[in-house]
Amino acid sequence: MRVLAAFDKCKDSLSAREICSLAKETIQNRSLEDQVSVVPLTDGGEGFADLLTSAKGGLFHSVFAKDSLGRTKEVKVGIISSEDVDPALQEFINLPCPGKIAVIEMSSIAGLADLMNDERNPWLTSTFGVGQLLKHVTSLGVSSILLGIGGSSTNDMGVGALCSLGVKFFDDSGFPVTFPCPDTWSNIKEVSAEGLFSLPPIRIACDVSNQLLGEGGATYQFGPQKGLSFDRKKEMEEEMLRMSASLADTFQKPLSLREQEGSGAAGGIGYGLSLAYDTRFVSGFSLIEKWFKLEDAIKESDLILTGEGRFDLTSLYGKGPYEIIRMASKYEKKVILLAGSVESEAVERCKSEFPELEVVPFGKNELSLDENLARAPEFFSNALLKQLSND
Repeated sequence: MRVLAAFDKCKDSLSAREICSLAKETIQNRSLEDQVSVVPLTDGGEGFADLLTSAKGGLFHSVFAKDSLGRTKEVKVGIISSEDVDPALQEFINLPCPGKIAVIEMSSIAGLADLMNDERNPWLTSTFGVGQLLKHVTSLGVSSILLGIGGSSTNDMGVGALCSLGVKFFDDSGFPVTFPCPDTWSNIKEVSAEGLFSLPPIRIACDVSNQLLGEGGATYQFGPQKGLSFDRKKEMEEEMLRMSASLADTFQKPLSLREQEGSGAAGGIGYGLSLAYDTRFVSGFSLIEKWFKLEDAIKESDLILTGEGRFDLTSLYGKGPYEIIRMASKYEKKVILLAGSVESEAVERCKSEFPELEVVPFGKNELSLDENLARAPEFFSNALLKQLSND
């Protein structure tokens, strides 16, 4: 049997690469006759730079930058040659010119997973370090930048990144605000883009289509999972509304950019960068599919295994495992979805569209979250073995 294991990460327990490798090991320990291929998935978050750069034989460069709370951290950015990217993929990404491509992972410097629970507060986090990474890769002579923005801890519309790229923010006394996280915005009275650093075109990999503002926007939709208290959502939204208008005025850009699909992803960083630079959004899953020739791998497989840490309603809006299920259904392939936990409504909706789908939650409801996370490899392997035996 030919098996494809294509998993996204299980947050705080298993990376996408680890869970794919675990699936392969589990199956091969059961039967040496099965052929297992693996394609780790990424939504532009954890693993984005590593997976994409390694697949094209690229190089990694270490960079020191500030994390979302202003602490210095060493991270890696990938550099690949456009010659190693096939023409169809180049056309999809819409690369403007040949040369070196920088691959940057926002979550490596401003990731939610890097913060302790008591540190998660989008009033205090900033994308300052993301701007530092963007600035650094220009010194490496890149002609374009591929930026993955999944898994962020911020909700600052890229204000921090713009600050490290030369935009100046001044308080009512005329003093510069040097780390402009949302908690400082009420003190900002003037914004100047005169010292803006020049960047090559940026392509933003993202699987979220939400607009910047509103009930489905950055604050209301994603703020709580980053530590935003429910009683301050309205206050944060009002600050976003005011600052987004101030930025649009500074860069002389239309307010309608707040309504573009994806502008609410990763705390709105795409909105801020789009005001200052040549940016375009690309589907994170479509990018991975083309980068790893995933559709061909699905066509050549007898069984598809996919999943993530939690399968819920948000999974149905462009996330990798759902797209795997959708693509596999085109070729009438059997799919087993394994997830640490599942939301019943999401499963019902998915199975109404794909009745043959098998869904296997491997977490234990009677155990604490911490114990489930610690024992995730054990629970995953046992659930997979049991499901394969039943089939």
